[in-house]
Amino acid sequence: MNKRYLILILAIVVLLSSCNKRTQLLYINNISNENLKTPNIPQYTLKPGDVLYIQIITQDPTVSSLFNNRGMGGSMQSTMFGNESGNYLYGYSVSDSGYIQLPVLGKLKIAEMTINQCREAIQQKTEKYLTDGIAVVKLLSYKVTILGEVKRPGVFTNLKDNLTIFEGLGFAGDLTDYAQRTNVLLLRQTPEGVKTIRVNLQDKNLLFSEAYYLIPNDILVVEPRKGKLFSMNSPNIAIYLSIVSTTLLLINYLMK
Repeated sequence: MNKRYLILILAIVVLLSSCNKRTQLLYINNISNENLKTPNIPQYTLKPGDVLYIQIITQDPTVSSLFNNRGMGGSMQSTMFGNESGNYLYGYSVSDSGYIQLPVLGKLKIAEMTINQCREAIQQKTEKYLTDGIAVVKLLSYKVTILGEVKRPGVFTNLKDNLTIFEGLGFAGDLTDYAQRTNVLLLRQTPEGVKTIRVNLQDKNLLFSEAYYLIPNDILVVEPRKGKLFSMNSPNIAIYLSIVSTTLLLINYLMK
């Protein structure tokens, strides 16, 4: 009988340990009704290998076509965004020396410029040729990688000017129930090498940290909670306990 009680207790422990606590599943659980000021949006500077969407727009489509990549009119322009092959086929890649080559406008060094600075530089060159030309510049290679305990891990392209860590997790379908929300790892490329930042998604201080906004080429690694393997194996453990319990009952019956 003592053995049967012991097995019953072990089974209860297995079931309880496989359950998630509500607090483990929450984001920013130490916040009330507050007006919080988030950090300034980081200004990403262009690097060799970046791919840009650049268009010179005028009132005359024929004139505009002279200043833009071929095939970037009409439906191609409207469907390009989000199409990986189209991005690289019709986008402008920053060369290893930091330059892009534009039709008519020629060669322009843009490495270490922000997107706004790049747009202004192209606008200035455009105004030498056109009185009504407007330069439009977007970063097509704004990618972040999200791995680990998320529902859809992968590499994601952001077509906005900025991206918060929560928007990035939204791309990945949100965290799984096994995700360790208090110790997420952010890997960030810097001129000095890879910088590692530990992120607590349950602490409101995240809203003030450098990790709140993801920048191009960031890698977010969501680690599993310590109890994941135990939880994953708990059905097998329950089966084993059931077999042991049945065996002991049979032995006890035969020994009577």
